[in-house]
Amino acid sequence: QYLAVTKGCSACHAVDDTLNKIGPTWVGLYGSQVELDDGAFVTADEAYLREAILEPSAKISKGYSKGSMPGVSLNEEELNSLVAYIKSLE
Repeated sequence: QYLAVTKGCSACHAVDDTLNKIGPTWVGLYGSQVELDDGAFVTADEAYLREAILEPSAKISKGYSKGSMPGVSLNEEELNSLVAYIKSLE
């Protein structure tokens, strides 16, 4: 949670599904099916989360614009912690 706040993630991604923010909510994201802007679906597994954080333009969720998420500088430990935090938000 600390990283989500200090790295600016929580400014756009909700951790409470009652909030409407710029980016997709993280509540219930892990393990869900995510529809992409090209109509394909992907499972939001750990690999998807890592890619979405490190290469945010690689796969764009339906309803969101390419380039709307800035790149985030994280070391491996921070990335693992952020992914673990997202996984915990049911």
